[in-house]
Amino acid sequence: MAGQKQNYDVLEVLPKWEIAKIYLRCLLANFVILLKWLYESVKCKVNPTAIMRRTIERTDFPNKPPIFMTDTNLGRHSYVKLENTKLHFVEAGNRSNPIVVLLHGFPDCWFGWRYQISELTHYFHVIALDLKGFNDSDKPHWRFEYTPKKVCEDLRKFLIAISAKSVSIIGHDLGGTIGWYFAHTNPEMVDKFVSVSTPHPNLLWDNVPKSSPFNRSWLEFVQLPMLPEMELKHTADKVLRRCYPHVAKEKLYLSGTNGSMSNNLMEAYQYSFCQTDDWRGPLNYFRNFLFYRIREGEIIQCPCLIIAGNDDRFYKLETVVKSSEFCENFMIKIIEQSGRAPHQEMATEFNSTLLKFLIGKKYSQKPSEMQPTSSRGLVGRMFGGIGTVANNTVKLGNNLRETYAFANPINNREKIKLGHAAKANIMGKKLAWFAEKLEGREQPLEPSEFAELIDLYLQRFDEELEQIKIVQSIGKHRANQHASREAVIRSTLGNEKLNFNGGGGLELPDLCDPVQFKQFQEWDGNAASIQHLKLKFISRKLLQSSKPVEKDAKMVE
Repeated sequence: MAGQKQNYDVLEVLPKWEIAKIYLRCLLANFVILLKWLYESVKCKVNPTAIMRRTIERTDFPNKPPIFMTDTNLGRHSYVKLENTKLHFVEAGNRSNPIVVLLHGFPDCWFGWRYQISELTHYFHVIALDLKGFNDSDKPHWRFEYTPKKVCEDLRKFLIAISAKSVSIIGHDLGGTIGWYFAHTNPEMVDKFVSVSTPHPNLLWDNVPKSSPFNRSWLEFVQLPMLPEMELKHTADKVLRRCYPHVAKEKLYLSGTNGSMSNNLMEAYQYSFCQTDDWRGPLNYFRNFLFYRIREGEIIQCPCLIIAGNDDRFYKLETVVKSSEFCENFMIKIIEQSGRAPHQEMATEFNSTLLKFLIGKKYSQKPSEMQPTSSRGLVGRMFGGIGTVANNTVKLGNNLRETYAFANPINNREKIKLGHAAKANIMGKKLAWFAEKLEGREQPLEPSEFAELIDLYLQRFDEELEQIKIVQSIGKHRANQHASREAVIRSTLGNEKLNFNGGGGLELPDLCDPVQFKQFQEWDGNAASIQHLKLKFISRKLLQSSKPVEKDAKMVE
C-alpha cells in the first residue's frame, strides 16, 4: 500500500488562492444567470401554472435505449460492483488476449467506440467502459466521488476485478484526461496509452479556446451547484448536436418501421443524457479536475500515441502536440479532415494508426499468425519504426535477425561469426529496402532509373529527421533528447552520399544486369543467403557511363 499511496503523490492541488479566484470569477460571471433562475423559480412557486423559461426548449427524448445499444452485436454487456459503485461495460474478443480499455469522452458513453470495438477484437480483449456517472454505470451525487485520485483508484479496482494485471488504455476527451492521470499514478498497470484529442491535464485547463463550447467561462459556470445540470437538461439536444455534428451523416445505424429507414444514432446520446442526474456525474468531473495538476518533472514511461484532428475546435492543436513533453516514448498523429472525434469521423484512418501503434508488424498478419516479438528501440516505437534501415513492413526483411545474445562469454570464433552476421544483417536491411521498391517488377532497371532509386534510398530518413525536429521544437528540455540518433543518421547519410556521388560507390547488386536482377528478385530475404548474390560498388559516375540495357536497344531497333 505504501508504493500505491506514493503514486498518487504526483497529483497536486492548485494553491488555495487560485481556487478562491476561480470561485470568485464563477460567482461574478454568473451573477446575472443566477438572478434569472432565482426569479423564474420564485415565479413558479407563486404561480404554479407558470413554465420556466428554459422548459420550452426541452426536446422529447427517448425513454428507452435504441436496440443497437442493448443487443450483443458489438459485445457482451457486463457489470462490476466496486464497493458502492456499479460500473457497466461492454466486452468483446477472446479473454485470453491482451486487454484494451476504452474510456469515452464527454458527453458520450461506451457506444462512442462503435467503430473501434469490432476492429480491436481481432487482436485484443476489448473493454468499452461506461465511466462512473455516465449511461448505465452508477451515478453518485457527491462531488468528492469524482476527484482524480478516487476515479483512478476506481479504475484500478475495476481492472483488478476483471483480473487484468496491465492493460493498454485508449481515452478520448474526458476519458483521455483520466488516462493521463492513470498513466501517471498507476504506471505499472499501463502497457500503452493512446490520447485522443486530449491535451495533458497540466496544459488543458488554461489553454481552452474561447470558441470552444466548453471554454473557460463554461468551466467556471459548472462550478455552481445544481444550476448547470438544470441548464444542460433543457438544452441537451443543442449541446449534443454541437458536439457531434457528424452523427447525422452516419449511415451505419439505421432503423424504422413499415419499411421506412431513418438514422436514429443521435437517440443513443439523447437517451444517455435525458435526465438531470445524467449530467450531474459528468459535471462533477469538471468540478474536480479543474483544480488538479501533475507534479512538475513527472514523465510517463510507457509508449504513448497522441492523436488529434486538424480541425478540432474544442482544444488547441498545439497543446495536444505539446503534451508529448510529458511522455518519454511517444508518437504524434494528426488526422486530416477531422474534428473533435477522429475515431468516429475518420474511423478507417484512425483504426489503422491505432492498430499499427498497438501491435506494430503484426497488424499486417492474420491474428492466428501473430507471434510474440521483442519490442523495438525508443525511436522505433516513437515514430512507428520509420527510422529503421529497412522498412518494418517489408516482408522480405522479416526474416532478418535483429539481435544476437549469448548467455556465456563470447570467444574469438563466436566474435568472428557475430561480425559476419552483423555485416550480413546490415546489408540485408539495405537490400530489403530495394526489394520492396522493386516488388513485382520483371525487367532490369535502366541506369537512370537505378540512380533515381538510390537517390530515393538516400532520402529514407527524411521523415524521421522531420519528426525529431518537431520533438525538439516543442520543449526546451527535449532539445537534445534525440541528438545522438540524429547525429548517427546524418553521419550515415553523409558517408553514403559521399560514396555514391564521388567515392567508391554503394555495395549493391547490379540491377541493370538482367542475370543479377533476376537473382535479386529471387532472393528469399534471408541474411544468410546474401552470399549467393553478386555485389559490386555502384556509383553515380558508373551509372552515367553505363549503356542502356540490351532489351531497350532491341526495342529501339
